[in-house]
Amino acid sequence: MSTKQRLTQALGGALVFATFGCAWGAYGMYSLGRTDRPWLVGVPLAITLVLVVLMTRLQRRVEALPPDPVTPEAEQREARGRKIFTIVNAAQGIAIFIAVQLWYNLHRPEYLAPTIAVIVGLHFFALAGPMDLPSHRIPGALLLLLALVTMIAVPSHQMWAVVIGLGNALILWGCYALRLREVLSVLIQSARLR
Repeated sequence: MSTKQRLTQALGGALVFATFGCAWGAYGMYSLGRTDRPWLVGVPLAITLVLVVLMTRLQRRVEALPPDPVTPEAEQREARGRKIFTIVNAAQGIAIFIAVQLWYNLHRPEYLAPTIAVIVGLHFFALAGPMDLPSHRIPGALLLLLALVTMIAVPSHQMWAVVIGLGNALILWGCYALRLREVLSVLIQSARLR
């Protein structure tokens, strides 16, 4: 994979981390049940807007880089990666849909946040190898660990969604920051070489 493609992929990953961090954060804030303060749900959105603005500034710098030649082997590897990405994310979506149906039909919605966190964590593990992103194991492990520790350590089932929602937001935003750091370090190094 060329440097430009790798950086574009890293920025795409950062956008995904920022977006789903926002979703988890909003879910966590909503789960606080503070109807007297509905603006709390907007806090993760405001944070995410700042993150996206920062990312788009880097995207412009990446787009200005000269294109690198792409080998047929790299194209095949990327096509395989996209196919696996699609399959894993479709399976994740189906699993989440089933989890929602299951826990709401059993009248146990408090198990929904931990279950979805486990599904999303496993999805990161499934993508790590085929996408050649071993660092995906880190958010996968952290999401799994947070879900399991919350279920064991937090006695109030009603607080599970708050802890998992806000915790997952922080984990994903942290991964966003790591992705941006990766892009920024390559851009700085390439500027030094010119």
